[in-house]
Parts: sequence; structure tokens; C-alpha cells
Amino acid sequence: MRTRTLGALMLSMLAFTPGAADAQPAAKDELRGVKSGEPVPAYKMPTIDGSVVDSQQLKGSVVVMVFLSAEQRRSELAAIESAEVVAAMGNDGVRLVHVTADVIHKDDFLKLRSEHGITNPLAFDSDRTLYGGLGLIVLPATIVVDREGDLAHVILLHRSGYMHELDAYIRNALGELSDEELKAQLAETASKGTPKSLASAHRSLARSMREKGLFDSAREELRKALEMEPGNHEAMLDLCEVDLAMDDLDASERLADQVLEAQPLHRRAQQLKGIIEYHRGRYDDAERILSEAIELNPNPERAHYYLGLICEQRGDKDQALAHYRAAIQGMLKLGKP
Repeated sequence: MRTRTLGALMLSMLAFTPGAADAQPAAKDELRGVKSGEPVPAYKMPTIDGSVVDSQQLKGSVVVMVFLSAEQRRSELAAIESAEVVAAMGNDGVRLVHVTADVIHKDDFLKLRSEHGITNPLAFDSDRTLYGGLGLIVLPATIVVDREGDLAHVILLHRSGYMHELDAYIRNALGELSDEELKAQLAETASKGTPKSLASAHRSLARSMREKGLFDSAREELRKALEMEPGNHEAMLDLCEVDLAMDDLDASERLADQVLEAQPLHRRAQQLKGIIEYHRGRYDDAERILSEAIELNPNPERAHYYLGLICEQRGDKDQALAHYRAAIQGMLKLGKP
């Protein structure tokens, strides 16, 4: 009983340990709470300078809202570049509002705004009412709201070409670009990105989705990544991880086998193959593969965890505890600065 409890604890620790999974847009971005053309929820939020941002007072303007996270480089870039885009337009009919729920990091935002001359309002959604209404799950997130208060466009995260994409979306909402012209401009912007950079953006979004338990969305993003870069083994293994989490062992195994066929000593693929064998109940094969993975992998915490489970299944509690201890020691090393 003691060993089983420790095994369950190990599983929860591995799920939240940095590096435990060896971790590292073609389609239009969307929100979960509001679809394009639907009204954006009303809001009234205090700002960093003591004023109030009120959605009712912004009606009649095209409003760009950029939702930011403190101490995140992508959010900093979105804040800086959105301010540059709107300033360059010089259009009084466009209003830019930055929004954050990280009120305790007010001083960090003040420093960023001061260093880059950002003067547009920074609003605080401290209880995440607007976040929840929009269904935000990844940050930064940029939305363009039309003059009627309806959602026009969404940019999730920050990627190369952000400024060109945002400029095009704003001009479309203003009526300066038709939908066909917008499509052509976005296609031109996308063509400037390499397949590798586009695949990386989809992988990044998939990781955020997976961390929130949104496995179907993560799977979709990883499939997009592989469309951009079919030979990306890390994207394949990201998808293998998601399929495994969804108990789709056949799909997961096909991906692991595909990588191992190309790179027989790929340590992450070998570790995942061993975990799949464990879940299929093939403990001897799992033990053999995971034991090899320990030799190849400098951070074999998951391999030790599953070897502990195999030993536990066989009633070898001493050996199971030895593997669990090795996994814990490895996680403690990962946690060191």
C-alpha cells in the first residue's frame, strides 16, 4: 500500500516538473467564449493611472485589446509592438487598451511602459471577469473589436509578423481593406515565415492547450505544426504525448515508431515507446525499453517512474522504491537553479 501511494504521488509530481516531458498560423485564431461577429462582453475596468476604461464609451471606435501576462517576453513584445502599430496609424478612430489580471506586478508594467514610451491605457481585470467571458486560455491574446462592439479578429500569442497582421486586421475593421485584400495581405505576411517558425508557433500553442487539459485543441495545433513541417520529430512526439494522455495508444505508438525508425536511439521516442508498452500491459518489453532509455536519457525521471510501476506490479517493492527514489532525485536536480 505504501508503494502504491508513493507511485501515485510520483505521477502527480512528474506532471508538473519542468522538463519531465522533454518539452520543448495557417488557420484563423479564435476565442473559446466569443466567436467572430459576436458582441464582446461589456466591461468597466480601472486603469494603472486611476481612470476607468468603459466599453460603452468606446463604442463607435475600433478597439484593439491586448491581454498581457507579467514577466513574459511574448507579452512584452505584444505590448510594445501593438503600441507602435496604433501610433503609426495616427487614426483617432482606433483605440488601444492593454489589459492584465496581474495587478501585483503593477511596478513591472510601469517600468515596461516607461522604457518604451507606451501611453495607452493599461486596465486591470483583477477578477478575470473579461478573461472568462472571452474564454482566454493563452497569453498574450490580441483582439480587434469593430465599431459596433463585435469581435472582428483574434491573434493568439505573439509570432513573427505580428505587427503586419495586426495592422491588416485593424485596417479591415476600419473598412480600409476588404476581406479579399485582407486575405491577400495575410498570405503575403505568412509567406515570409519559414515552415519551421510556423510549426514552432503551433507547438507552443499546443503546449499551452495541453497544460490546461485541452487535449483536443492541442492535438489540432500539433497536426497543423506537422502540416507545416512534416519531418519535425519533436512535433511528432508532442502529438504522441497528447495521444497517450487521451488513451489513444495506437496513434501514440505509430508516432513513436515513426521517429524510432528514423532515429533508433532517439531518447524521448524510446522512453515514450516504453511507456506505451507499459499501458498495453507488456511489462517485459516496457522494462527492456525503459532500461535502455535510462542509459540514453540524461533526465530519465519518467523512465524510472514507470520502471517503479512495473516492479510494483511484480511485487518487488524494494526495487520499485529504488526507481521511485531515482525519479525523485532527478526531479530535484531539475528544480535546482
